Amino acid sequence: MEFDDEEVVGHDVVRSFVVTGGRTQSTTQSLQFETRVEIASGAPTQSLQFERLDIARYIHEQRATSIAEIAAHLHLPMLTTQVLVSDLVAEGVLSAHDTVDSEIDLSSLSDIRAAILSL
Repeated sequence: MEFDDEEVVGHDVVRSFVVTGGRTQSTTQSLQFETRVEIASGAPTQSLQFERLDIARYIHEQRATSIAEIAAHLHLPMLTTQVLVSDLVAEGVLSAHDTVDSEIDLSSLSDIRAAILSL
């Protein structure tokens, strides 16, 4: 593939393994795709560059958003976004709000199932 000097090289050219340093997981923390994140108070954002800066800017605009939403908006692969966001949480730039801890009431699920079956 050749590029003209005037052609702008976009996100499609940079491979995900370059952005994540070849990693498929964060070295410190792995977050789920539905995990909501926001900018941490007093976050050190002045040294961020490239995709990491794009992620921080988007989250700042949206207040709090999920990793999946970030990937979709910035047109980044899900796994790449997951690794970058996990790294940013570990560095104290972002704070994560895990959604997995919510308990499901099994009796409510049974009632819902019974209502569906009665249709």
